[in-house]
Amino acid sequence: MHLARPELDVGIASLDVPRAVDFYRDLMGLESLPTRSMGSLGSMSRLRIGDHTLKLYAFTKRPEACPGGTGVANGIRLLAFLLDDLDAVLARFDGAGHAYRRLPMPADAAFQVAFAADADGNALELVGLGKPAGGALRTRLQIGLTVSDVAASRRFYGERLGLKEEPEMKLPASMGVVGGTRYGFQLGRTTLKFWSMGEDRPRWTGAPARRTGIRLITAWVDDVDAVHEDLLERGMTVEVEPHDFEGQARVMFVADPDGNWIEFASAL
Repeated sequence: MHLARPELDVGIASLDVPRAVDFYRDLMGLESLPTRSMGSLGSMSRLRIGDHTLKLYAFTKRPEACPGGTGVANGIRLLAFLLDDLDAVLARFDGAGHAYRRLPMPADAAFQVAFAADADGNALELVGLGKPAGGALRTRLQIGLTVSDVAASRRFYGERLGLKEEPEMKLPASMGVVGGTRYGFQLGRTTLKFWSMGEDRPRWTGAPARRTGIRLITAWVDDVDAVHEDLLERGMTVEVEPHDFEGQARVMFVADPDGNWIEFASAL
């Protein structure tokens, strides 16, 4: 699948968007972009990291409040940021009294890792690069999902969407992941990674306005209607047919086996 932009965007539904913007702008150091209207649905505050856009939705109708965390539910449960300045970010966390957990790693390791939560409690993985890449690295975000059925998710992303699978990665037993394995697929240059913690967790997925949390993955393509035809030929169910949205983009939505929404968009 050819993408117009190889980096994905992510949408988060928040009950307090100004507070969420403050976190990502002032503590994480992301660049603010102009806010956009979503018409009767509400508004969208935007921030940039690399070539990704982080979209913070303020919906007119209050969504159901759901706690964050990878083990709480199935769905899009984690964002991993690749940072040149992890120490500076954590220093800002310290100054604001914002909690985080730093993994013990050798000082000369290729990267350092810390885990935190954003202003809404969504799980964050902060990866500090040992050798800063600066503007040469535009892919700064990975998207983590907790899934109910690993085999079904692998079929969807590998066979149905035709994405390239990354090598499997073993995870510590303390994480409680089924089989102790993390799986990954590349959509453009962005990694979608997932694991399972069993089928007994609720699925907090579906339309972005239903609940708070990390709600939506966006892939920009040259022609949404051509992608629509292609996905129909592959037997995929389309949640929302292609349509023009607020004079900004032509969009359509599909869902993965757990009901996570993936948006395909092309600029108008």
